[in-house]
Amino acid sequence: MASDTHMVTGGSGFIAIHLVNQLLQAGYNVHTTVRDLNNTRKVQPLRSLQEKYLGKLELFEADLLKPGSFEPAMKDCSVVHHVASPFLMAEKIKDGQKEMVEPALQGTRNVLNSVNSTESVKRVVLTSTSKNSISTGLQFRAAVRSD
Repeated sequence: MASDTHMVTGGSGFIAIHLVNQLLQAGYNVHTTVRDLNNTRKVQPLRSLQEKYLGKLELFEADLLKPGSFEPAMKDCSVVHHVASPFLMAEKIKDGQKEMVEPALQGTRNVLNSVNSTESVKRVVLTSTSKNSISTGLQFRAAVRSD
């Protein structure tokens, strides 16, 4: 039986809720974050998992763009899965850099800064989605370096 506690950002998102479910099925304790615990529609699937896996899943409220807001959820976790990212439908994006890229980068920085101040975290898993491979007509330059 697994004993580590994993933290998953953006717990109400499509990928995150599947990851939370798989971690629970594997026997892990899970902390996950959502923007608003009072948003019943978004939180209900997680509440159902809490009922199914009693005492194994804790929900926390966190804002991707607020420094330090992930620290309570990270407490005592050994692994952080950063899944949360701003999401807008392509037709609603007016300035991709400002509305998607900059908030995603700042959110990732905020999560990683919280990791740096949380001694229990030993591993970080960063995820991405197919949204990154869908053409929106916006031009982006890769800024990834592999060492």
